Amino acid sequence: MKTSLKTIASITVAGGVAAAALLLTGGAASAMPSDTPCGAGDVTVSVTPDPTRAAGQEAFVVHYAAASPTTNCRLEGAPSAVTFTKGSGHSESDGSGTVVTPDDTSGAPAQPVNLRAGHPAESRILQPSQAPATFQPNVVNLNLPTGPNGDSITAAWPAGAPLKGTTAEVTEVSAS
Repeated sequence: MKTSLKTIASITVAGGVAAAALLLTGGAASAMPSDTPCGAGDVTVSVTPDPTRAAGQEAFVVHYAAASPTTNCRLEGAPSAVTFTKGSGHSESDGSGTVVTPDDTSGAPAQPVNLRAGHPAESRILQPSQAPATFQPNVVNLNLPTGPNGDSITAAWPAGAPLKGTTAEVTEVSAS
């Protein structure tokens, strides 16, 4: 009888250890969303023209990539304080007076995006396609979409792509 109890106890302990190992490795394989907002050092930002177009609009994709293999942070909402400059030490700001506002067509609350290596995010800057060109920026400055006071970051604006009109919209960040 003692041997049976020892065998049962050994199997129970071994099973518990195996179950714990599965939980630990399973948790590591499916990375948990981060509660830490992304800072400027966590993110590499680039901007490219969006080849797709909605009726009457053209867009530029703002790409957010993890700055390192260990980055794990949260982006949420739309970038704020979006401005355009000539860059390269020029103090001239957006000569068109372009006002950039959040695109609120979805009506749904912002969904957080977990930014990590191999899992980029994106948002878009939308402008009217038929409006006249008003300014030729070299740089876009924006606050990261991490809340009311996201870190400021600067990215190169696509060469030869003018701003059009006096208004633009920026969409909420989403997974790429």
